[in-house]
Amino acid sequence: MASSIMHFLELKQYGGPVSVWSASGGAEDYDPILNPAGMSPPSAPVYRKGRCGIRKDGDRIAVDVSYSADFTAVMLFGEDPGLTGEDVQLLSDLLYRVYSEHDTEAGRKRLDRIIGSIGETTSSLDLEEVFSNILANTLEVIGNADYGTLWLFDEKSGKLVCRASEGYRFEEIRQMAFSPGEGPIGHAFQDDQPVLITDPSDADYRKASKISRENKQRWGRMVEDITNVRSVIAYPITVDGKVECVMYLAQMQSDRILTKRDLWLLRVFTAQVGIAIRNAKQFADIRQLNEKLIRRDAIHQSLTDLAVRNMGTEKIVEELSRMAGQPLLFADLIVNETIPPGKRLPDSLAYGNLLERIGREETKKVSIGTESGATLYPVRSGSVVLGCLIARKNGQLGRLEEMAIEQGTSILALELVQKQNVLAFYYKNQRDLFDSLIRSENPDVLQENADALGIGDTRNLTAAILQVSGCPDPQEMEAVVFRLIAQLKKTAADRLQTIFGWQNRVILLASLKEPSDRSLFARRMERLLTDSGGTGPISLRGGIGSSVNGLHEIERTYREAEIALDNPIAEQSGVRLVRYEEIGLRRLFTSRNTEESRKFLADIFGPLREADRSGNTLEQTLVVYFDCNRASGQAAEALHIHINTLYQRLRKIEDTLGVSFKNPDDVLQLQLACYLLRHTAGYAR
Repeated sequence: MASSIMHFLELKQYGGPVSVWSASGGAEDYDPILNPAGMSPPSAPVYRKGRCGIRKDGDRIAVDVSYSADFTAVMLFGEDPGLTGEDVQLLSDLLYRVYSEHDTEAGRKRLDRIIGSIGETTSSLDLEEVFSNILANTLEVIGNADYGTLWLFDEKSGKLVCRASEGYRFEEIRQMAFSPGEGPIGHAFQDDQPVLITDPSDADYRKASKISRENKQRWGRMVEDITNVRSVIAYPITVDGKVECVMYLAQMQSDRILTKRDLWLLRVFTAQVGIAIRNAKQFADIRQLNEKLIRRDAIHQSLTDLAVRNMGTEKIVEELSRMAGQPLLFADLIVNETIPPGKRLPDSLAYGNLLERIGREETKKVSIGTESGATLYPVRSGSVVLGCLIARKNGQLGRLEEMAIEQGTSILALELVQKQNVLAFYYKNQRDLFDSLIRSENPDVLQENADALGIGDTRNLTAAILQVSGCPDPQEMEAVVFRLIAQLKKTAADRLQTIFGWQNRVILLASLKEPSDRSLFARRMERLLTDSGGTGPISLRGGIGSSVNGLHEIERTYREAEIALDNPIAEQSGVRLVRYEEIGLRRLFTSRNTEESRKFLADIFGPLREADRSGNTLEQTLVVYFDCNRASGQAAEALHIHINTLYQRLRKIEDTLGVSFKNPDDVLQLQLACYLLRHTAGYAR
């Protein structure tokens, strides 16, 4: 360039002093490019793109050339060189090399800044720090932007919220929130396209700049980007193919507007920014997951430590309440008790309701619509419901708190199973003592066993047996037995002398001094059997013996309860609780004699059915005859036959069975057979 200028001056025959100067980036002073004569710099530069002309600079002549809005060059002559318009244009072309070198160097520096900014932005894994670095480094790369903000889409609110700000009051701007399509930020997010506005007066700007009244009010008094903005860029940042946030840059004070070149630089920069955001978010997720794992391990260790040290259910519930951040209530559905003791179940809930509700839903938690909005966390051992934790504030628990409760239910299940095992062992000892009591005739042994069983009052003792059927799972059956015992202890504690469970039975002795006591006790047991039996496969029934006095009579009332329970005829009546005194003649036909009863019926009715292959007339006639108390006319009328036909059938019965209706023993045998036929299941044709 220098040689070209000197050659030009030789052609112009100019021998005076000359120098070349440049200014860029809004600088107020010139930098020398060529100054062999040591001339002083020209006056303050003027930036005006496309400007090219001659002006006076004191007693010197200056040729100004501006190639862009941020670069100008001056050729300064100490004497008047006598330049023409063509000479000025030629000098403009000669000085373009100065601009070209400047532009190349500026581009290199800008790329260096981009590379450096990318490295700084991607070096952090802290999401908040990444957001802050993005803006700081963007303003370094896009030097003609006065301030920048970063807007992240919030999934919950469905709006873009400000997460970082550089060059503007963050406290004011963070109160704003843009919907997709609202303002330049919302447009860039919705369309996944950058928005560049260089003329605030054009229609596109007016369309894109429309924001809600709420946002205008929150912005404050100085609404710079609406009233004072000169150029704007809203650039969407994509993470894994989805727009994650929008970078907003505005030029207000700077003389240099934002251009498409800035968009190109942002495209290069934001591609790496998206990677930085993704890495930071993944790191944040991993760190959060790691923290959860650490806390989960701590929770598990704490609960396991309580279980190992055998601290008990109450201590475990207390620790779970601390972890959940709210008081939890534990309902033991085996013994129908709450922990902490004395605490009541939430409104409209009862132990039976809880058991039924949890049994219907095999989930980790059950929400119930009470006034307090309770949530149940079942405690199970296999398919058996042992209890539940109750959180009264529905929806207030975080995932980690729920995780603590879920782990706690497993620890509580182990605690309750252990408690059941101890209880089962205790009841086995009670059973052994009771067996010894009813088998012994030694008064000393009787008294020793009675004391061990807790039998204090030996007057008006009544034994009762409750039996569970239809439950193939031994653990479930044991739970049902334990629940029955718990309910009996609560409803009849003042009358019970001893009670225990054995296999599928509950065995108890009660002291019932008055007839009204016996009647009330029986009604309570009947209600308990009805309520606890439900409509499922599990069925409950029971038997009660008569009232006895003295330890030596306990065996008798116990055997009577067994007979009442096992009597197959009583079972067919549908009554859940059978009293020994009420079964009368049926007490002769216990389950032990069932096969003998069937054989007896076969001996009577088998020959009749064989003799009357065409129908059932002989069997029917015999049954109706005894139903009518052997009144021939009444029986004939009931059978809708002539009385002579009845006599013929009766004679045929006598001949077939080899009996006589005139023999009292034969009549008793036939009448008993008819009675059994009506009350024996599975024999009638």
